[in-house]
Amino acid sequence: MTPRNKVKTRDRVADKNKLKSGGQENTSPARLSLGDEIRLQIKTHGPISLATYMSLCLTHPQKGYYKTADPLGASGDFITAPEISQMFGEMLGAWVLLQWHILGTPDHFDLVELGPGRGTLIADAIRVIAHDPKALGACNIVLLETNPVLIELQRQKLAPLTPRWITEIAEINKTGGDNRPLIILANEFFDALPIRQFQFQDTNWHEREIGLKDNKLVWGLSPTPLPASILPTGTTNPSEGEIREVSPLGQKTIASLAQILNSNSGAMLIVDYGYEQTRAGNSFQAVSSHKYADPLADPGQSDLTAHVDFAALIRAAENQGARAYLSGSQKSFLSEMGIKQRAEKLIQSNPERADSIKTDLERLIDPSQMGELFKTMTIYGVPDQAPFEICAPLSETSGISHGFFGRRGGCSGGEFSSLNTSLASDDQRNNVMRNRAIAMNSLKLEPKNLVTMSQVHSSRVVEIGPGHDPKNRPEADGMVTKQTGVALGVLAADCTPVLFADQRAKIIGVCHAGWRGALAGIVGNTVEAMVQMGAARENIIAAIGPTIWPQDYQVGPKFTEEFLKLYPDGGQYIVFPDKTASEHFDLPGFVLDQLRLAGIKNPVTVGASTYQHPELYFSHRFATHQNRKTGRQIAIIALNG
Repeated sequence: MTPRNKVKTRDRVADKNKLKSGGQENTSPARLSLGDEIRLQIKTHGPISLATYMSLCLTHPQKGYYKTADPLGASGDFITAPEISQMFGEMLGAWVLLQWHILGTPDHFDLVELGPGRGTLIADAIRVIAHDPKALGACNIVLLETNPVLIELQRQKLAPLTPRWITEIAEINKTGGDNRPLIILANEFFDALPIRQFQFQDTNWHEREIGLKDNKLVWGLSPTPLPASILPTGTTNPSEGEIREVSPLGQKTIASLAQILNSNSGAMLIVDYGYEQTRAGNSFQAVSSHKYADPLADPGQSDLTAHVDFAALIRAAENQGARAYLSGSQKSFLSEMGIKQRAEKLIQSNPERADSIKTDLERLIDPSQMGELFKTMTIYGVPDQAPFEICAPLSETSGISHGFFGRRGGCSGGEFSSLNTSLASDDQRNNVMRNRAIAMNSLKLEPKNLVTMSQVHSSRVVEIGPGHDPKNRPEADGMVTKQTGVALGVLAADCTPVLFADQRAKIIGVCHAGWRGALAGIVGNTVEAMVQMGAARENIIAAIGPTIWPQDYQVGPKFTEEFLKLYPDGGQYIVFPDKTASEHFDLPGFVLDQLRLAGIKNPVTVGASTYQHPELYFSHRFATHQNRKTGRQIAIIALNG
């Protein structure tokens, strides 16, 4: 059995660091081996961390493992999945095509591979992309590589294509010159980035280090206990001798890539072996000539790796505002992309290779080989701005910013895709907070100044005065303020959001008008609260945003009876669209008339029906009919300072 089924799914490369981890020295005489240089460094400066050791062994400028030769294939130290079968690269090519369509089929995009090895994966992917001539014409290949031996192999493999080679992550953002969209592939890239190890010993955590004993490299522990601030996640209640791993460079690299994706838009696919959740254990190992090796023997002559902590990478990407999630095991991902069907077609075309193709397929997707150990992770860039709709009279009013946002342009996934702003939803809190920041950034407002409510379908209105803590969400359905710099936000997903402004008095307001709140008087109460602060009814501009329209708001006889008791002359709001037998309620029509009754001359309607356009807006009723969860969109108004 080969180590870790070290049928490596990636054309491993030298580039895996120009992402420098530090600690490298190039002062030793050329005649010294890398091991001699490391021993000399330890004798001179003391023990070194595992991260420094890995960096020296793998990326030393002259003697590093990824700097001196081609480590791939049967004659090297490991075989990669692209070398196993063309099907692996073809499935990634299908994924690239899918992402290109998701991006809107742009005229130009950069296809970036981190660690392209011999170029086999990207060549196989391009063969699939070429089935769409427009996609192929739009594709600009960018390869992150530092090994001159591999660069030449890539050049030969990809001819007559003309890739652009880069040596640092930061160069990705400079290749196109026009912030063109990006699609990034990283197949077994992160497993070889340097890690640090921490061991719990005698009630304290200590860093594992590499020192010398009888001139041999040996493991040891730093005598200085580690401060809690640098410990990895999940280090509570450790057992004696427990080891934890963290890759600062891996997290830094992901953070940089997430920032680039946010700026350019696009997607990234990571394929690697590792853990879904951060866990204890020592996964550091060396492989040489397809066998396990002593990682401290013959520095620079073995492939050094550690399992990827996917949870840590996801956190690093999300901390930059990108969307990141595990997208399944390698087996599930390749199966979803159609690898089994591709294998059948290859067998039909090459019956003499049927056994070989089946063996290759099994190697890639069998749970006992690479199918479950290897995971896939996806990152999507989230722009700093989201689309929003405006009310013309408000947009022509100086000193006031406003916008009615829908569901597009955010970072949430699944049923909450993508600009969900509701803290009461089952969405992840960090996604919601990021989405709120995106909305505020879109209006060029400070995210920290957004004030929202705990909306309860009431008639209660609160005044937001000086010193109000935005973290305090009052239980109400209406807010008013005359504080410059403060932004008022109202959430909805079928209910009617209303924005108010009196530019002369410099007073603004919002209200959330569901049927309960609307019938209880929330609209008129909000106007009255503004008047009490000094606004003039005739000067107040009011706009209602995207809401459910009457043809989709079916109600029952009981609602109609109760409504007509409260509003005996309100029969015009109970409608029968398309001559249906069931009653429907005209919520926006009722709210507009409530505004007029409150003295607002010409209230404005913005946006379309939430129910009719679930691709643009969150709709509670539509989601309920589909047996799904949903989020909330936000409308914001602010007095500029």
